[in-house]
Amino acid sequence: MTIGLNLLNEMSNLTVRKERETKRTISQALTAANEGAQHLTIGAASDHPNRPNKVARIQRPRPVTIYVKKSDEKIYNALCLAKLSLEHLKEEVAAKYSLPKNMVAKFYKRTKRGLLIHMDDRMVEQFEDEDDFNIEISFQNKEGIFEVTFVY
Repeated sequence: MTIGLNLLNEMSNLTVRKERETKRTISQALTAANEGAQHLTIGAASDHPNRPNKVARIQRPRPVTIYVKKSDEKIYNALCLAKLSLEHLKEEVAAKYSLPKNMVAKFYKRTKRGLLIHMDDRMVEQFEDEDDFNIEISFQNKEGIFEVTFVY
Protein backbone atom coordinates (compact mmCIF):
# COMPACT_ATOMS: atom_id res chain seq x y z
CA MET A 1 0.00 0.00 0.00
CA THR A 2 2.85 2.40 0.80
CA ILE A 3 4.45 1.52 -2.52
CA GLY A 4 1.24 2.60 -4.25
CA LEU A 5 1.18 5.90 -2.33
CA ASN A 6 4.84 6.55 -3.09
CA LEU A 7 4.24 5.83 -6.76
CA LEU A 8 1.24 8.17 -6.76
CA ASN A 9 3.28 10.94 -5.05
CA GLU A 10 6.10 10.53 -7.57
CA MET A 11 3.65 10.77 -10.47
CA SER A 12 2.05 13.95 -9.10
CA ASN A 13 5.52 15.47 -8.48
CA LEU A 14 6.47 14.61 -12.06
CA THR A 15 3.31 16.23 -13.35
CA VAL A 16 3.96 19.41 -11.34
CA ARG A 17 7.55 19.58 -12.65
CA LYS A 18 6.38 19.22 -16.26
CA GLU A 19 3.82 21.99 -15.80
CA ARG A 20 6.50 24.28 -14.34
CA GLU A 21 8.84 23.56 -17.23
CA THR A 22 6.08 24.27 -19.74
CA LYS A 23 5.27 27.56 -18.03
CA ARG A 24 8.97 28.47 -18.03
CA THR A 25 9.38 27.70 -21.74
CA ILE A 26 6.27 29.73 -22.64
CA SER A 27 7.45 32.59 -20.47
CA GLN A 28 10.94 32.41 -22.01
CA ALA A 29 9.48 32.40 -25.51
CA LEU A 30 7.34 35.46 -24.80
CA THR A 31 10.30 37.30 -23.29
CA ALA A 32 12.49 36.46 -26.29
CA ALA A 33 9.79 37.59 -28.72
CA ASN A 34 9.35 40.85 -26.83
CA GLU A 35 13.09 41.51 -26.86
CA GLY A 36 13.28 40.72 -30.56
CA ALA A 37 10.36 43.01 -31.40
CA GLN A 38 11.78 46.01 -29.56
CA HIS A 39 14.25 46.84 -32.34
CA LEU A 40 11.58 46.73 -35.08
CA THR A 41 10.22 50.01 -36.42
CA ILE A 42 6.94 50.64 -38.12
CA GLY A 43 6.89 53.32 -40.79
CA ALA A 44 4.96 54.61 -43.75
CA ALA A 45 5.15 53.03 -47.19
CA SER A 46 7.43 55.88 -48.26
CA ASP A 47 10.01 54.61 -45.72
CA HIS A 48 10.28 51.41 -47.78
CA PRO A 49 10.94 52.35 -51.41
CA ASN A 50 11.08 48.72 -52.57
CA ARG A 51 7.55 47.97 -51.42
CA PRO A 52 4.88 48.80 -54.04
CA ASN A 53 1.96 50.94 -52.96
CA LYS A 54 -1.45 49.32 -52.88
CA VAL A 55 -3.78 50.36 -55.65
CA ALA A 56 -7.51 50.30 -55.02
CA ARG A 57 -9.29 47.88 -57.30
CA ILE A 58 -12.17 49.50 -59.11
CA GLN A 59 -15.09 47.14 -59.36
CA ARG A 60 -17.72 48.09 -61.82
CA PRO A 61 -21.21 47.04 -60.89
CA ARG A 62 -22.33 44.01 -62.84
CA PRO A 63 -25.09 44.65 -65.35
CA VAL A 64 -28.52 43.43 -64.31
CA THR A 65 -30.67 41.69 -66.87
CA ILE A 66 -34.43 41.85 -66.44
CA TYR A 67 -37.03 40.14 -68.58
CA VAL A 68 -40.14 41.97 -69.78
CA LYS A 69 -43.06 41.08 -72.03
CA LYS A 70 -46.33 42.63 -73.03
CA SER A 71 -49.49 40.73 -72.13
CA ASP A 72 -50.05 39.71 -75.78
CA GLU A 73 -46.49 38.39 -76.20
CA LYS A 74 -45.50 34.82 -75.46
CA ILE A 75 -41.74 35.39 -75.16
CA TYR A 76 -39.91 37.70 -72.80
CA ASN A 77 -37.49 40.36 -74.01
CA ALA A 78 -34.22 40.89 -72.14
CA LEU A 79 -33.25 44.36 -70.98
CA CYS A 80 -29.63 44.67 -69.88
CA LEU A 81 -29.22 47.50 -67.37
CA ALA A 82 -25.56 48.46 -67.07
CA LYS A 83 -26.58 51.07 -64.50
CA LEU A 84 -29.55 50.71 -62.17
CA SER A 85 -31.27 54.04 -62.71
CA LEU A 86 -34.61 55.16 -64.04
CA GLU A 87 -32.90 57.05 -66.88
CA HIS A 88 -31.05 53.95 -68.05
CA LEU A 89 -34.24 51.87 -67.79
CA LYS A 90 -36.00 54.48 -69.94
CA GLU A 91 -33.27 54.20 -72.60
CA GLU A 92 -33.47 50.40 -72.67
CA VAL A 93 -37.28 50.29 -72.89
CA ALA A 94 -37.30 52.94 -75.64
CA ALA A 95 -34.68 51.04 -77.64
CA LYS A 96 -36.33 47.61 -77.19
CA TYR A 97 -39.85 48.78 -78.15
CA SER A 98 -38.80 51.38 -80.78
CA LEU A 99 -40.16 54.35 -78.85
CA PRO A 100 -38.76 57.89 -79.06
CA LYS A 101 -36.66 58.26 -75.92
CA ASN A 102 -37.83 61.81 -75.24
CA MET A 103 -41.48 60.67 -75.28
CA VAL A 104 -41.09 57.93 -72.65
CA ALA A 105 -41.83 59.94 -69.53
CA LYS A 106 -43.61 58.08 -66.77
CA PHE A 107 -42.82 54.75 -65.16
CA TYR A 108 -45.16 52.97 -62.78
CA LYS A 109 -45.18 49.73 -60.84
CA ARG A 110 -48.43 47.83 -60.32
CA THR A 111 -48.30 45.52 -57.33
CA LYS A 112 -50.05 42.19 -56.93
CA ARG A 113 -52.73 43.97 -54.88
CA GLY A 114 -53.33 46.41 -57.74
CA LEU A 115 -51.62 49.47 -56.26
CA LEU A 116 -50.13 51.82 -58.85
CA ILE A 117 -46.83 53.33 -57.68
CA HIS A 118 -44.72 55.98 -59.40
CA MET A 119 -41.23 54.50 -59.95
CA ASP A 120 -37.99 56.26 -59.05
CA ASP A 121 -34.27 55.42 -59.00
CA ARG A 122 -34.51 53.64 -55.65
CA MET A 123 -37.09 51.22 -56.97
CA VAL A 124 -34.94 50.48 -60.02
CA GLU A 125 -31.93 49.87 -57.74
CA GLN A 126 -33.92 47.03 -56.14
CA PHE A 127 -34.04 45.08 -59.41
CA GLU A 128 -32.19 41.79 -59.23
CA ASP A 129 -30.65 39.82 -62.04
CA GLU A 130 -33.25 37.85 -64.04
CA ASP A 131 -36.32 39.52 -62.51
CA ASP A 132 -39.31 39.16 -64.82
CA PHE A 133 -42.19 41.57 -65.38
CA ASN A 134 -45.20 42.06 -67.57
CA ILE A 135 -45.02 45.50 -69.15
CA GLU A 136 -47.81 47.77 -70.31
CA ILE A 137 -46.98 50.69 -72.61
CA SER A 138 -49.69 53.27 -73.21
CA PHE A 139 -49.67 56.54 -75.13
CA GLN A 140 -51.27 59.59 -73.52
CA ASN A 141 -52.64 61.80 -76.32
CA LYS A 142 -53.18 64.89 -74.19
CA GLU A 143 -49.60 64.96 -72.94
CA GLY A 144 -47.99 63.32 -75.97
CA ILE A 145 -45.99 60.88 -73.83
CA PHE A 146 -45.69 57.15 -73.25
CA GLU A 147 -46.39 55.66 -69.83
CA VAL A 148 -44.73 52.38 -68.93
CA THR A 149 -46.16 50.17 -66.20
CA PHE A 150 -44.29 47.18 -64.75
CA VAL A 151 -46.70 44.57 -63.43
CA TYR A 152 -45.27 42.29 -60.74
